[in-house]
Amino acid sequence: MATEEEALYKPYDQFILFGDSITQMSSDPHMGFGLFAALQDAYSRRLDVINRGFGGYTSGHAIKVFPKFFPTPEKATVRFMTIFFGANDACLPGSPQHVPLDVYKENLTRIIQHPATVAQNPHILLLTPPPVNEYQLQGFDESKGNAHPSRTAAFTKEYAEAVREVGASLGVPVVDVWKAFMSAVGWKEGEPLPGSRDLPNLDQFARFFTDGLHLTADGYRVLFDAIMETIRAKWPEEEPTAMDMVHPAWPEAPR
Repeated sequence: MATEEEALYKPYDQFILFGDSITQMSSDPHMGFGLFAALQDAYSRRLDVINRGFGGYTSGHAIKVFPKFFPTPEKATVRFMTIFFGANDACLPGSPQHVPLDVYKENLTRIIQHPATVAQNPHILLLTPPPVNEYQLQGFDESKGNAHPSRTAAFTKEYAEAVREVGASLGVPVVDVWKAFMSAVGWKEGEPLPGSRDLPNLDQFARFFTDGLHLTADGYRVLFDAIMETIRAKWPEEEPTAMDMVHPAWPEAPR
């Protein structure tokens, strides 16, 4: 028999951000604008937004850690979940973080089809990795002691395409982060890739990255806008302004 206090308890459904350092660092208050805080603000009083970002992790690490934190339906209801890996998987062959494309796709599929995911049946947002800037990455790699480039624009593009293929095959909405960044600088298919050595270092592209890989406030704005655009298109009834608050506004608040 539930106590009076237990009967009054009204939990918030969850919006879990599952990803690598780009997710983890979206909580950094020094960024000025971050994905985590922006989503918290958007869904304030409607959903609990939870950051489960793991710096350095690949999709291979993700499938191992996922069942260790993802709640059962008895503990919480997960309304939304992002799956945002690939920035590390797309390291070039020979890197300890490199994950081959076929294994990457298999890992994403395993997370989506994992019994814990199926039990919750959340709205899944499958995110492509963003592009990279090879010019800025040179300094990043040197700081890590890498004698050779860790990533290239063209190789990362292949991982973005792999995410699109997984989403299409499983019927899961894809947030095309890679394309959102490219569209922001006016790139068209068939043109040299911004961020590659085929073009000069473009200031309007470099402004999205702190080091060629991780995002600035401008980069996180592009990411946030892409996520919200997908939510509005796929689940308009769960766009923040369409949702009721868990507890009423103050004129209707309990007295």
